[in-house]
Amino acid sequence: MNNKCMLLLTVVVLLTGRQRSMGQDPLFSQPYLSPLYLNPAATGAGENDLRVSVMHRRQWLTIPSKFNYTVLSVDKFFPAIKGGLGLMATNFSEGYLKRTGIYGSYSYTICSGEPNVARNEERQTWFVTGGLQAGMVQRSINYSQLLFSDQINQYGVIPGSVSAADPPIFNRHWYPDFSGGIYFSHEINGRGNLLLGGSAHHINRPDESLTATTDTFRSQVPVRWSWNANYQYEGEQWVWGLALLVYQQGNTRTMQLGAEVRPADYDFSLGVWGHLGNALNSFNSLGLSVTYTFHGGGGHKQKLIVGVGQDFPMGGNGLSYTTGSTEAGLTWDYDTKGGGAGSLETGDRCKPRVDIGACPSKQ
Repeated sequence: MNNKCMLLLTVVVLLTGRQRSMGQDPLFSQPYLSPLYLNPAATGAGENDLRVSVMHRRQWLTIPSKFNYTVLSVDKFFPAIKGGLGLMATNFSEGYLKRTGIYGSYSYTICSGEPNVARNEERQTWFVTGGLQAGMVQRSINYSQLLFSDQINQYGVIPGSVSAADPPIFNRHWYPDFSGGIYFSHEINGRGNLLLGGSAHHINRPDESLTATTDTFRSQVPVRWSWNANYQYEGEQWVWGLALLVYQQGNTRTMQLGAEVRPADYDFSLGVWGHLGNALNSFNSLGLSVTYTFHGGGGHKQKLIVGVGQDFPMGGNGLSYTTGSTEAGLTWDYDTKGGGAGSLETGDRCKPRVDIGACPSKQ
């Protein structure tokens, strides 16, 4: 059975600060290496039935901003429940601000498509998967890194001074966070694959304020809406994909246009994308990525996908000042049953595959 490769390239957003009701989520340039963060409906939808993913992003390489974002997830498909279960942990650091989250996710698949006659296979050609995600998030501030007026005099910072200011009353408090999403995938003529998806994160609009005691000063996280349309084609000599993604959170709208290509006989792929800002009339940044897939042997089918990406700001002096931003991630996809998840032997003929890995393996 040929493995499918679906492109999903997304937007790069520079997280510049937090204002009341205007907080923004960090977004990864290689979201296919962090599928549960992108859309809860991707839970259990790897090429095989068990998947472990990790992604790390370093914002602005030459500026000591300490903007770092890390996501770790594990998910598995269970035929008995016709869906998947997953766990995800996030750790976002923005200077003296930190946000840590722990999430659980569940997906369910409706599979009514006809078998793929073009490839002489009995797995279905289309499916719809919905997913839900629930978690607890802690937002905190490193109080020791802040300076207050009583620690400064006419000569500058007073050595060894300790501020008498009260710490935030809600520092390190936990709040619930809920998300949901849906995917539709359709295999076309045995070689092409169309993937449509949408998700809504923070649908309960949690309050992440560190100091608010009344509704007037609450800091609610805006709902992050995302939509994607992706088409991937596996030819005799080349495998290529095109992607369009749109994000909306609060008053901020971003769009991503991307493409990825791989020689059919090799396991590496090259990707390029352009990011359009809120006005959607000009490119704000250009991104490049390189991804390589390692295929394991033995009785259990497996693969390891490793990807690195670099974002380059366009216009002004952004690139010379920041040197852009860098990402690195990997996904390990493993068949715990042997014979390949989704095969008739395992009874998983309707298993969804929205695994946005880098290129299918060769037969």
